Amino acid sequence: MKTSLFLPLAAGVLAPVAAFAQDAAVVEATSTAGAVQWGLAFAFLGAAIATFLSCIGSIMGVSMTGQSGAGLLTEKPELAGKVITLMVLPGSQGLYGMVISLLFIFNYAPVISGEVAISASQGVVLLAACLPVAFTCLTSSPYQAKVCSAGMHMLAKDDKLTGRVITMAALVETYALLGFLISFFMLNSFKVGLLG
Repeated sequence: MKTSLFLPLAAGVLAPVAAFAQDAAVVEATSTAGAVQWGLAFAFLGAAIATFLSCIGSIMGVSMTGQSGAGLLTEKPELAGKVITLMVLPGSQGLYGMVISLLFIFNYAPVISGEVAISASQGVVLLAACLPVAFTCLTSSPYQAKVCSAGMHMLAKDDKLTGRVITMAALVETYALLGFLISFFMLNSFKVGLLG
């Protein structure tokens, strides 16, 4: 089921790259306006994918944790604060993707405004820089939700175990944070080469 979701998504992302990949000679032969448009389109696609996939992961994670929390709260309504804390954890991955998109928007303002032209291949590099955060957050949030949901069972037996549940869930999020950091450093290092 999961493989069937990723294959069409990957094909949809990579099809435009294969269709419009240009080498340096082709970019020089085409008009600057055309090169800017395709490069910018790929860059914006990367920023959109970073937020879109990260938020989908968070939506799934928060939903899964909420369903488990609802069951716990019917038995122990006094644990509402702890349940909400566990529900928030899978939602943080959506923020990572949004921060990467905002980093692109704010740090690449000369590219967006058209002051600096980028080729289609440079746009593909920017798209690729956004993919680590997109895919790590898409996958880590539902798995973090599973840990939080299992933690709800622990809280049902002993509500003093909240710290342990949060620690276990935070370990899953570590890998989303690694994807965020790789995207962050890729965007910043490319910016130095592109914008000086």
